[in-house]
Amino acid sequence: MRRCPACGYPVTGTERFCPACGQELSAIENRLAPVIDTTTPLMPAQNSRMAVASLICGVMTWILFFVPLFLAIPAIICGHLGHRAVQRGNGIITGREIALIGMALGYAHLVLTGLALCVLLVVLVVTV
Repeated sequence: MRRCPACGYPVTGTERFCPACGQELSAIENRLAPVIDTTTPLMPAQNSRMAVASLICGVMTWILFFVPLFLAIPAIICGHLGHRAVQRGNGIITGREIALIGMALGYAHLVLTGLALCVLLVVLVVTV
C-alpha cells in the first residue's frame, strides 16, 4: 500500500488525487529528490594515530640518542601501519606525510647507529 507523500494518508494506487489532502499524487511522485554530494566526506578527516605515534617516536629517537632501538623500531613500524591506514581510509584518515616523516627519522637513526657501531668496531680492532 502506498502513502501520500504530502500527508501520509494511505492510498490504494488507483487514485490520481489524495482523498485526505487533495494533492495530485503523480505530481508529487515525479519531483526529484535533492541531490546529495557524495564526493565530500560527511565527517572531518582525522590524522592516523599510528602516524602521530610514528612521528613522536621518531623525534624522541633523536632527542634521546642513547636508546636507538627502543624508539627507532617503533617509529618505523607505526609509520608503516599509519601509512597503510591512510591508504585504506578513503579520505577520512589523513597523516600520510606525518607517517613518512616518522619512518624517515626512524630509518635514518638506525642507519647512523649502524655506522657508529661499524666505526666503533673498527676503532676497537685497530687499537687492540
